[in-house]
Amino acid sequence: MDNLNQTLKWIDTLGDSKITIEKEIIMGTKNRGIYGIFVNDIIKKTEYCAYVGRAVNIYSRFLSGKYAHFVKLKKGKLENSKIVEALNDKNKRIEVRVLENVKFNYEDYCKDTQFMASRECYYIDYYQALNQCLEQCPDGSNVRRKVWENEKMLSSKA
Repeated sequence: MDNLNQTLKWIDTLGDSKITIEKEIIMGTKNRGIYGIFVNDIIKKTEYCAYVGRAVNIYSRFLSGKYAHFVKLKKGKLENSKIVEALNDKNKRIEVRVLENVKFNYEDYCKDTQFMASRECYYIDYYQALNQCLEQCPDGSNVRRKVWENEKMLSSKA
């Protein structure tokens, strides 16, 4: 069955592999963890990490809802200047990939959400030490307790 997501369809209209999203994100097999948005200059052959984030559903974080990264990019509302610049530069490409899958232990909600936030901070620290990833910082938990508790219940049945 074809994916009917309108933002994915928009990405396809850009052509020339302007925006690529790791296929496992689209398929849902790599969907929780730390992700990076990279800007690749095809002339200079350089890569710049523009953004590092964390999500319990990476697909949704990019493609579903009014706050999704690429929904905002499509509407001209994304505030990351490196990504916006890349969209408008014929020699630059935008790539999304998972930096680390994060699995929850489902022993303690706070420990699981803190671990995910710590892993995000690790990658932000790494790229900021390279003078990259300079337009964002981590925020509070984006895993709601009820979602976490429901997943904990489902994982104990597996």
